[in-house]
Amino acid sequence: MNKIITFVAVSMLCMMTACSGDKKQEEVAEKPTGASLAKVSGIPYSETTVNKKEGKNVLVISSSARRGGNTDMLADEFVRGAKEAGGKVEKIFLADLNLEFLSEQGANKPHDVPRNNDTGVLVDKFLAADVVCLASPTYYMNVNDRMKTFIDATYLAWCDERMGNKEYYYITACAQDSKETAEWCLNGFKGFVMCMPNPTERGSVSATSMGRPGAVSGTPYMEQAYKLGLSINK
Repeated sequence: MNKIITFVAVSMLCMMTACSGDKKQEEVAEKPTGASLAKVSGIPYSETTVNKKEGKNVLVISSSARRGGNTDMLADEFVRGAKEAGGKVEKIFLADLNLEFLSEQGANKPHDVPRNNDTGVLVDKFLAADVVCLASPTYYMNVNDRMKTFIDATYLAWCDERMGNKEYYYITACAQDSKETAEWCLNGFKGFVMCMPNPTERGSVSATSMGRPGAVSGTPYMEQAYKLGLSINK
């Protein structure tokens, strides 16, 4: 019980520090509208890159339940655009990995957890990225299980300075014909990103009415995802 109380206290302190964000960066575009978290997250949004680095490291994380699913197809279009824009792109299909849930040891002493496994390798790839594209289908008004497992795993690198100063893109496909439903999934991404140091949102794709496998093929959403990828150096 004492361990739990200590962890909660430390976590709250860290979260209050990290989730306050670095508000020094000027917000150069209007924040996206949507559900309440999207309005109050305080994550700076920019239509243009805030990192002029050439050959950016771009990490695309797809948590689609099936390879070639609607969300995964959109992620592939983002990859295509980002490569054309000169990015050093790596796409991770989370179903290929043996990800571990965050344990009590990881929560109490994250830096003591061995990182020589799929989870640790993924966290290191995240730390090395300049641009991160998070792609998850909308499940029960949120990101799916694999995406949340990745998000929680990043706590293993808590307070590592490389967690900061990244640009983020979001992609989701939703079976319902409802932008509001898809917005809940975007809020799942935002709840993570708002706790990162000095993040910048760059854009998102919310593909609705995508319940049928392959439904996104030939839709304007594919072009939107491709153009988002192209924008990494815009």
